[in-house]
Amino acid sequence: MPSDIAVEFAPAEESIEWANRAIAELGDQISKFFSGGVAEVVTHTNADTSQNVQKLKLTTDIPKDFRRKATEALNNARHSFDQSVFAARNILATKSNKGINYPWARDPDDLDQLLDRRKIDSRLWDTIKSHEPYRTSDKYSGGNDLIRLLATIANNKHTVGLTVDAVIARTRYPTITGGPIQKLEVLRPVWNARTKEAELIRWIGEAKIEGEYEFNLLMCLKDSRLPQPVSAVDALSDFTKHATDVCESIKAKCVELTQ
Repeated sequence: MPSDIAVEFAPAEESIEWANRAIAELGDQISKFFSGGVAEVVTHTNADTSQNVQKLKLTTDIPKDFRRKATEALNNARHSFDQSVFAARNILATKSNKGINYPWARDPDDLDQLLDRRKIDSRLWDTIKSHEPYRTSDKYSGGNDLIRLLATIANNKHTVGLTVDAVIARTRYPTITGGPIQKLEVLRPVWNARTKEAELIRWIGEAKIEGEYEFNLLMCLKDSRLPQPVSAVDALSDFTKHATDVCESIKAKCVELTQ
């Protein structure tokens, strides 16, 4: 490989390395956080209705440092896309300090326009198109909603939002002791991200109820545009893997074109 290609692509590769390191650090922090007893089963009684509600409840706020680390990972990965096309421009055309942005697009037609408008070397167009940097749609094939959303968050300079999701893996019918019960509801637990809890059992009466539960906690991205919870570490890893694929393919094309 020509040395000038290695030099030009070094910043993009370094950004990707930093993103991967931040993701690994975030993953370790999340594992330690969840192993620290951050959720518990509690029972609340409504004084007006005498209804008891047993809940699984998150008792600790998500550390602010998690958002900082997630944002660091996202921004470094995001920068690498621009750095890759910047490196290619300096190798294939006149070298310049003027920046050039990766063509994140609305759809394939918009991508064609951006490639032309941003003066990206036409010999790279097929390579960039193969990565489909736009959302999915029933009007065309390809695209990736999660990758495109993460790029949008980074482009808008937003901090990555995080929330906790809980999956109740297993329950056993509760043990009931003490006084009478007028009404008992054993619920199918659904995690409420806003209140950070899931209701497990409701009952009216003086009895003491103890359920047995197994649950898994997951640190997820927080964004209203996501149709379902998505693991933050998995999503950031996917985005960084996409950045790696883009960088490697553009770099390989530059090697091919300069041989």
